Amino acid sequence: MTTTENRRNAITPEEYERLLPGMPDIRTSSDAAKVLTADEYFKVVHKPDTRPALWKWADVRGALDKLADEPLREAERRFCTTINSDTGELNGASPFIFIGWQLIHPGEVVPPHRHNSVAIYHILQGSGFTSVQSEGKTWAKYHWEKGDTLACPAWAYHAHYVEGDEDTLMYVVQDMPMLAASRTLFWEEPLGQENIRHEVAGKSASWSITRTDVESD
Repeated sequence: MTTTENRRNAITPEEYERLLPGMPDIRTSSDAAKVLTADEYFKVVHKPDTRPALWKWADVRGALDKLADEPLREAERRFCTTINSDTGELNGASPFIFIGWQLIHPGEVVPPHRHNSVAIYHILQGSGFTSVQSEGKTWAKYHWEKGDTLACPAWAYHAHYVEGDEDTLMYVVQDMPMLAASRTLFWEEPLGQENIRHEVAGKSASWSITRTDVESD
């Protein structure tokens, strides 16, 4: 659901009270409701069976290079991800795991944002730091260089800063597919409660390669 849809579907307490008397009364099982015995359930319960998958670095690097050639693309949009087609609509490297690579140029900043997926960043190239908000609303700068790994907790604000004169390349692992499958994936970008969106279906209205378009949504 996009940010625009979230705002359109929101109602006030007064609106709810006006709607309540006219709401349909449902007293029978709905069309989507089923009752299964244990034997029936275990015949249909989804058990993902995925084949091994190998992604060659040349293919990943080629995708990143194409993004790097787009002059309007901001740092937070310069990444690619890997998908095992056997995961179906989960669209993960495995059923519940997202793997991505992010390319950030010298001097660039990925602005503060947060999501309720855990993010693990392994630095393949470059140096800089990530500012992260911890419990109690305290912040710290975690400095990294090639070979380092940083784990960012779920729903913690964080921002990436690249230092030095070479590109930074991050290998990123998150549990987004699992949260999306359970309809519990949330994202806040840019900062502000009004920008929290429920990422469950379709393309976010605020998704753009340029930060200006994101903030104007």
